[in-house]
Amino acid sequence: MFRKEGNSPVANIMIQLQKLAASNSHDHMKQALEKSNLSFFKEPKQPKDVTLDEAVNWYLQSSDFIQKSDDTQKTYRSELNQFVTYVKSLPEIPSLLSFEQNPKVLLDYLKPVKTQNTRSKKASFLRHFFTVTYTRFFEIDIKKIKETLYVRVEFDEDLPRAFTKEQIEELVNLSRLSNDGFRNFVILWTFLGSGIRLNELTQLQIGDICFETQTIKVRAKGNKLHKEHRLITNTSLEILRKYINFKYGALRNLPNYPDLYVFSANKGTSSLDDSTVQRMFSQLISEAQSISEEQKERLSIHSLRHSFALFALEEGVDIVAISKLLGHKSLNTTTIYLQLFNNMLLQAIEKHPFARSLASNLFD
Repeated sequence: MFRKEGNSPVANIMIQLQKLAASNSHDHMKQALEKSNLSFFKEPKQPKDVTLDEAVNWYLQSSDFIQKSDDTQKTYRSELNQFVTYVKSLPEIPSLLSFEQNPKVLLDYLKPVKTQNTRSKKASFLRHFFTVTYTRFFEIDIKKIKETLYVRVEFDEDLPRAFTKEQIEELVNLSRLSNDGFRNFVILWTFLGSGIRLNELTQLQIGDICFETQTIKVRAKGNKLHKEHRLITNTSLEILRKYINFKYGALRNLPNYPDLYVFSANKGTSSLDDSTVQRMFSQLISEAQSISEEQKERLSIHSLRHSFALFALEEGVDIVAISKLLGHKSLNTTTIYLQLFNNMLLQAIEKHPFARSLASNLFD
């Protein structure tokens, strides 16, 4: 029994199909449908492209960016400005979607960068920027961009730069002769006694110094709201104690005493800027006689952290312990010091008296 003709086109088609099914076998109907190639599908919707400026404006307001620490936000803004400046210098400004279609632009942007550390930072930022914006605007993965930034970019295999013990000793002595000598002396000993990063040091507050446990609390990398404990040598801890007592002893009874910044230019209200410490240390490097002109171009304040790790390794501290002392999230980050240490051993063995023995010429 068939329904009566309906009022809608769809109802009429359904009735016609019922009549055809009633007058033909199931196999014939199936073959007819297959041969007719009747298939209905929606054309894939092409993602609407956006300009780079639109993507940048949205990115800076996104939760992915805002939730970053202040230091990371500052770094990412700088990287973003450099990248946008480069892109806008091109003959034709690419749209956001075109970077996935032609990621060679990213290779051209990173090509002039010589050092592994700098190139790695730039590539890391670009991966974050494109991941966040492509997810928002296109809901697609950045396969080609990731491949370009992870695989095709040839990073320099430069090892971490570290100071020698002689150079460290000279830098410490020079710090005592500088303006704000006591402060600068304590800053260096805090670096050398804990291996902390620059931004971790500048953000250090009096309440972060735990004399009983011989630890300091530092802001975790990438998370400005969380602090984690790091060990510090007893020598550096005592120097910190004397400095805090000397500078802030008169403020000990203030309710906000634990919140005062250890290294500050305004009685602990705010921290020293990272750039202030960098300039101070750069001046010390420039004055050091034990550091060659070539080394002065390659060594930086971050090299103190590398020196901390290398000297610990030299004294027999195992790599797992060093990883924990440095606050590394992955042991892989720490193992690069093994390669640097092996290079030092190769140089050391060539200084051995047997390396220059005349006996080696007996069979020439």
